[in-house]
Amino acid sequence: MRFLPLLLLAFSLCSNAQESANSRIKDITIYLQGARVTRDVELTVISGSNEIVISDLSPEITSESIMVSQLNGMSLSSVNYSTTSLSKKTSSENLKLITRSLDSVQQALYQFNSRLKGNREEVAILQTNRQLNSKDTGMSLAQVKAFASYYNDRLEALSLKEYEYNDTIEELLERQTELENEKSKINPAANEMRGEIRLSINSTKAMKSTIKITYNLSNAGWVPYYDIYAAGGSNNVDLKFKGQVYQTTGTDWDNAMITLSTSDPYQDNTKPDLKEKRLNFVRYNRRSMSVSRGNRRYNPTVKTVSGKVTDVTGEPLLGATVIVRGTNNATTTDFDGNYRLEITDGTSITTSFSGYESVTSPIYASTMNFELSVSLDAVVVTGYRTSTRKKSNVTASVEDKEELSTVSAVEENLASRSYKLRLPYSIPSTGETIDIPISQDKLDATYGYYSAPVINQNVFLTAQMKNWESLNLIPAEASVYFDDSFTGSIYFDTDTTDESLTVSLGVDPQISVERKEVTDFKSQSIFGTKKRVDKVYEIIVKNNRSKSIDLKLQDRIPISSNKEIEVDDIETGDATMDQETRLLTWDINLNTGSQVKKRFSYQLEYPKNKRINLD
Repeated sequence: MRFLPLLLLAFSLCSNAQESANSRIKDITIYLQGARVTRDVELTVISGSNEIVISDLSPEITSESIMVSQLNGMSLSSVNYSTTSLSKKTSSENLKLITRSLDSVQQALYQFNSRLKGNREEVAILQTNRQLNSKDTGMSLAQVKAFASYYNDRLEALSLKEYEYNDTIEELLERQTELENEKSKINPAANEMRGEIRLSINSTKAMKSTIKITYNLSNAGWVPYYDIYAAGGSNNVDLKFKGQVYQTTGTDWDNAMITLSTSDPYQDNTKPDLKEKRLNFVRYNRRSMSVSRGNRRYNPTVKTVSGKVTDVTGEPLLGATVIVRGTNNATTTDFDGNYRLEITDGTSITTSFSGYESVTSPIYASTMNFELSVSLDAVVVTGYRTSTRKKSNVTASVEDKEELSTVSAVEENLASRSYKLRLPYSIPSTGETIDIPISQDKLDATYGYYSAPVINQNVFLTAQMKNWESLNLIPAEASVYFDDSFTGSIYFDTDTTDESLTVSLGVDPQISVERKEVTDFKSQSIFGTKKRVDKVYEIIVKNNRSKSIDLKLQDRIPISSNKEIEVDDIETGDATMDQETRLLTWDINLNTGSQVKKRFSYQLEYPKNKRINLD
């Protein structure tokens, strides 16, 4: 009976086997923010209980997201995830090579410094003994000459040697610095964190099997991007859609099949529970408005942001504050409402101006324009404080609305699209972006020109693209090229119901436009408590190109939002006016070298003791 404990122990060890299983990445779904990794795990199990260890994984796995499938008749008892500190190898071939080279350089430095020291000591001895003393008075003239010649020749030779030694030592010191810098980039003593998944699996029989395990990672993502190519004389536009993929998960993704998805794995999918709303009087404690539209996300590849800040009428706001939220990186807009910021930290930008609602948006593109609305004191909103003064300075959060060559399939679900790539890709865990082509299409396009000189006195070349709805396009930043020259970046907003998409290809300096107020017809008069002002404007367009052009020219008649302000006596000439927006449109065909003038006018009437922005 004394062997019974040993037999029980052996039986226990056999029925609770622990195995380190090999795994490899099968495919990866990369979201706009986050990723889902699928691994195939090869294992050998015995009949009974098995402990399976899957190691050398990312330390950034979201443990709640781990799923195990394809158990092939086995049952899963538990899943545990943990991170461990794994020492890197103390040496590598590259490190060994650098260390050997550094040792050789240091040995050579020692030798040449020793030679230089000996050389200088010999010079000192020669200089001490070059003077003849009284005992040498019996030397002949020939002996004296030979003595002097020896000393001179020897000192000259030693001087040349010192120069050579110093030159060699300087080169060795430079090489030593280079090698030390290379060595400092390799930190063999550092520890790195690794993830580990432990599975408790029960099996009715011993067998070999391959199971599937999936998990989510947060520190990865992709940024959609377009390249738009247009050419003069062409009737189409080349549209290249690509994704900029990045990851810092702690493990490299080698030769993996990738699907790019626009869905959000961290979205709150809880159904809202609508309650009754009760009204009451409130204090006028100004806080910020928060409106979410969610189509635009933080783009980590953006390093510089510029744009324009205007009011809802398109008028530029001088002196508006633009700040990277959570930092001291801020600037103010110039006379034309323009701003520019270098992005070194932060993920969103807040724009504010006295008397207007602040707006916050994620940094989604290199060009970001903001439109601010006048503050409404009756609106009760929520936000966060940015000052400790008694008056609350607040920041609102208003998010703006927002043939396949390398893709084998495009799937469209409830509110997302997925692009399954044909070829495998390797994505290192460095945070650097990898450009992955998704699709390339040729779209029919109509070229034309557009100008709204009340906002910008330039003429823009545009391309109106048709038949784009079936291409599964999503809003993203785009680089625009015309005639093989880069003309700038735009935000390519595909969230539109229009049948065509219009893209600005840049300013054409060969077409000039000038908008001016005609003072000959300008008049002001006062009738009782009212002030009446006549406004007349003239727009002059000249075509300096060698061919005729089609130009869409727009301006506007102001709309009164106060019953005390009246806009009457509107004269639009041959312009077409939208009765709701009062936007004026001229469709002009302008021959080469020709010039055209357009004029419109209106009359304002408002209380004489008040001021309004007339333009």
